[in-house]
Amino acid sequence: MKLTIDIRDNSAKYYDLNPHRPDDISFYKSLLTSPDVSVLELGCGTGRVLLPLSESCTYIHGLDLSEAMIELSNKRLLETKIPSNKALAEVGDITNFDLGRTFDLIIAPYRVLQNLETDEQVDGLFSCIHRHLAIGGSCILNVFKPFRDADGLRAEWVNNTENLAWERVIDGQRITCHDKRARMDATNLILYPELIYRTYSEDELKDETVLKVVMRCYYPDQFKRLIVDHGFEIMNTWGGYAEEIYGEGPELVVQFSNMTDQTQTYR
Repeated sequence: MKLTIDIRDNSAKYYDLNPHRPDDISFYKSLLTSPDVSVLELGCGTGRVLLPLSESCTYIHGLDLSEAMIELSNKRLLETKIPSNKALAEVGDITNFDLGRTFDLIIAPYRVLQNLETDEQVDGLFSCIHRHLAIGGSCILNVFKPFRDADGLRAEWVNNTENLAWERVIDGQRITCHDKRARMDATNLILYPELIYRTYSEDELKDETVLKVVMRCYYPDQFKRLIVDHGFEIMNTWGGYAEEIYGEGPELVVQFSNMTDQTQTYR
């Protein structure tokens, strides 16, 4: 039984073709302080991060709302013969889950947090992190740094023109991805881009899939405040995965832990 409509049902097959995904695997591996570390990955998708991290930790558990993405992740786990006591990927709502255990490291790579549209979803995510984070453990979340200030974003972001994001030729077929800045919630700074995937055999269009996504924007101080307001202590910050300074690089990456004072309340 599906938890909700899988918006990635038809587009999941294109996910791993994107050449512009972040070079973040080494970054996450560097945070595995020993082979005994347990990891929870929220929004694990097709296993892009989950599989390589399974080589360096005792156990990694992945959750993703998309059945299509989890199906691809489990196919890769099977192909690489990684046992289920080492790595597991399953369908789950990252804003409302209970795995009955804690983890040393919780991650949500490639801007997963920004796909949460409402305050209720964001609150649910942080509540789940609280419950599942081991004593002495940490969580890392990241978002992109907006390329304009809030007023500039409101004025310039929406553009219904299709822009070529990438193009690849695989097994004789040409595959393209265009993005379209369809609309935005100007009050809450939530973007609603569309990704249009097309597959051609020679010049004949064989497949077209449109993925409508949500990207909620956060600015550097706002992102840190969001984390602190939910009852966490910030440990480290980065501006990307190549030692950029927080607020100066393309990404906003924050590592945090549960507050030492467990009487702290949070939303």
